[in-house]
Amino acid sequence: MSKPVGEDPKEPVIGIPWYNKRTWLRMKEICEDTENFHTSYQLWLASADKSIVLCTNRGQTFKRLNIDPTSYAWWCENNAFKRDKKSRRAYVRYLLKIDQN
Repeated sequence: MSKPVGEDPKEPVIGIPWYNKRTWLRMKEICEDTENFHTSYQLWLASADKSIVLCTNRGQTFKRLNIDPTSYAWWCENNAFKRDKKSRRAYVRYLLKIDQN
């Protein structure tokens, strides 16, 4: 089982982007790199669940971060990011940092 977030302040927390079907579809619409998306929400969800199992099995601390596509698009625009895989990772790190403060 994963450790509760914040249990060990020295241990990094892994941010896992989280979507419902509607937000996943919207992200796929607004992002410039649709080739990096799974072909369906169900495949993405299975992959995300697998990531959680891997983190859990490794004893890593993780947090699911709900991604709002509108906020993500605004953040990209205001930080001169393309809406792609690199910016999605940066946005998750940004949300994780905010969440931990």
